[in-house]
Amino acid sequence: MNLPNFLTILRIIAAPIIAILIWQETSIFQLIIAFFLFVIAGATDWLDGYLARAMGIESHLGRILDPIADKVLLACILLALASHYTRDWLFILPALTIFLREFVISGFREYMSKEGIIIQVSMLAKWKTTLQLVAVGLILLSMIFVENKMIYYSSITIFWLSAVVTITTAFDYLKTGLSALK
Repeated sequence: MNLPNFLTILRIIAAPIIAILIWQETSIFQLIIAFFLFVIAGATDWLDGYLARAMGIESHLGRILDPIADKVLLACILLALASHYTRDWLFILPALTIFLREFVISGFREYMSKEGIIIQVSMLAKWKTTLQLVAVGLILLSMIFVENKMIYYSSITIFWLSAVVTITTAFDYLKTGLSALK
């Protein structure tokens, strides 16, 4: 166990805690705590990779756990948020798109690895995760500052942009993987 992997595991542990705080939403204070925990968890996504490279301790476990931690964090938070946005198609549609892509591409990458083909994470996929984290953070802020509709519409715009990038990366991975199979 090294520090980068420990940070990744903390992100996985934090995900359901943040989701419960959002889902319960018994007070604005709970949402503020959820927001700050989410920001810290999101920052570890960058920090664990940076530390692993800087310390020269990149590991196979870290390469496996990091994308899992990203997916767990986003899935938990999106599910919790969906309980608040049940009739808001501006939220539900990109959330479903993101869920679908993550399951399909994770399965595809797993299949490809069993075929001996490793599909590297693209720079666009890293931006996809960043956009998703920023959008979800802004959505949380819009729940805290309900009266400020600008935050909500900005968050939804970035959320939709992240869904478009999410679909784009899915096609890139499928194209790369299928061409490697030939």
